Amino acid sequence: MKPTNLLFLLLIVTISCNTNFKSVETKENKYNLTITENLKDKTYTQKIEDFYQNGKEGTFLGKDSIEIYYKIFKQQDNDKVILISSGRTEAAIKYKELIYDLFNNGFSVYIHDHRGQGLSGRMTEDSDMGFVDEFQYYIDDLKLFYEDFLLPENFKKKYLLTHSMGGAIGMTYLEQFPNDFNAAAFSSPMLGLNPPSCAVVKIFEGDEPEYVMGAGKYNDDYNSFKGNTLTGNEIRFDRMVDAFNENPKAKLGGATYQWVHKSCLQFDYIFENINKIKTPFILFSAENEQIVNPHAHQHFIEEAKKLGKNCKAYKVENAQHELFIEKDTQRIETITEVLDFYKEH
Repeated sequence: MKPTNLLFLLLIVTISCNTNFKSVETKENKYNLTITENLKDKTYTQKIEDFYQNGKEGTFLGKDSIEIYYKIFKQQDNDKVILISSGRTEAAIKYKELIYDLFNNGFSVYIHDHRGQGLSGRMTEDSDMGFVDEFQYYIDDLKLFYEDFLLPENFKKKYLLTHSMGGAIGMTYLEQFPNDFNAAAFSSPMLGLNPPSCAVVKIFEGDEPEYVMGAGKYNDDYNSFKGNTLTGNEIRFDRMVDAFNENPKAKLGGATYQWVHKSCLQFDYIFENINKIKTPFILFSAENEQIVNPHAHQHFIEEAKKLGKNCKAYKVENAQHELFIEKDTQRIETITEVLDFYKEH
């Protein structure tokens, strides 16, 4: 093929891959979301801490009798609720600022730590290992949390909010239980890993849990803002690190080959069952994404659109993976679009 023809083909492919994604427009802070200047004020951040501490906490037994930790922040009325499904290595303690903002906009907020991380039970002798027996267990735990804690409250509107690995869990949930939520939002969902992760993981996976090459136990030396691939906001990055330093039991290290393999199998399941989704959803892909595969976002939305699903997709410019703890402009853009979308449903 001639170079000019190849260039033209690549241009067509690039255009076609992005036609379903709009760029998020700069937003005024109409929902009065927390901004970086607020986080420099100790009085303000203490309000966030006090609010979080006053949330109801507890545990329940998830699939295979693993103890699952949760926090609930309940409004006086039963109008609307958001259930958060977080990412790998994360815990409820990382979401203090977001929960505070959502609650102040009238939502009850429910969140649990996924099995094997945060303050929930671990399944390996080395508690730092990122491991799961079956990816479906994440969805089973989420369903139990929904059925036993959220559903009995008879909320008028129920929304799902997910990030990263929580997006893979949440999208599977929508496919298996299409009538549970009025709408769902996905921040940097893990719908694929950067190649060649899924192609080579089978070669290394054994019978016993083992860290993937280059990974290991939680290492404080990696918690430097400089050169990080998560966020461009140093204050929010440091707050995340501090939250885990204050709660060392919630820390998690690197992923195992088993976790990667189970995740890769789940990607196939998710794409094969898009047709089962009935819930309207909105998806955000960071322009400078380095943690999950952004091409999987494009492919997923393309397939969902072909099937006539009620969905929107946005590219968040000048943003990294962690949209909920990003710079003010990108964070406000993302959360504002989420709350506007919820209002529509």
